[in-house]
Amino acid sequence: MDYVTSCPSCGADRVAGTQWCALCRRNINNPALGRLATPGKRLGAWVLDSVIPLVVVWLMVVPFVIDLAIRGGEPSLTGFGSLIAWGVFAAYCIVALVLFTRGSTPGKHLLHMRVIKEHGATAGFWTMLGREWIGKWISGMVFSLGYVWILIDRENQGWHDKLLATYVVEE
Repeated sequence: MDYVTSCPSCGADRVAGTQWCALCRRNINNPALGRLATPGKRLGAWVLDSVIPLVVVWLMVVPFVIDLAIRGGEPSLTGFGSLIAWGVFAAYCIVALVLFTRGSTPGKHLLHMRVIKEHGATAGFWTMLGREWIGKWISGMVFSLGYVWILIDRENQGWHDKLLATYVVEE
């Protein structure tokens, strides 16, 4: 391996061609960008991003069922339970969209992570949309190898990260 410089944050040798220190996980050129998120923390965000919508759906169903029971089995889309259910759903969608504009998802936000572009700027809405909806679909398409790639890639990038030139960093 061809070591050329040392990390300004921790002093570890840096492999030529990498932007991130293998030891402290900070960006070599701009340590203020934060640390690369660990694969475990990224997995935690993915789990939260999968569970939170299920909880939202559950919160939508429960008031509807309660309202249905109160009305004696007559379904109504205008009842109080339905109003609460649609309010919860709309609130989740708004929060998720706002977080997308800030380079995050609900799970990443809860675990204090964000997505940045290769040059260091926060990923915008369209980058996040492409990454989360198209890129992650591609990562999961072939036996989820695009996700496994995070474990073997020197800079912890999955296929969806490589496709859109993004990194996930801890804040």
